[in-house]
Amino acid sequence: MLFAILRRDRPGMAAERTRLQLDHARYQEPFLPRIVFGGGLVSDGTDTNAEVPITEVVGNVLIIDVPDRETAEAFHNDDPYTRNGLFEVAIIEPFWQRVPSPGAS
Repeated sequence: MLFAILRRDRPGMAAERTRLQLDHARYQEPFLPRIVFGGGLVSDGTDTNAEVPITEVVGNVLIIDVPDRETAEAFHNDDPYTRNGLFEVAIIEPFWQRVPSPGAS
């Protein structure tokens, strides 16, 4: 089942995000086969046509394929970003993919 996870950082957390980035990446690595897509929310005016500095990332969006809400919530709760209080908002909801149509090439 697909779940959308949308998380926005608390203001002023760029240094903490930078400090935790490697731990966060290591944590997510075994889940990569379950992550349908994901990426960072960035500050207004950030050029997303180039490499984005981690200091411009202000949250993230993930679509993850897991068996149930409990698994999606555990994935979020165990993330080093979450455990260290990075997020001001976290939304975790079942996701119905409409576009592109699943299986479309």
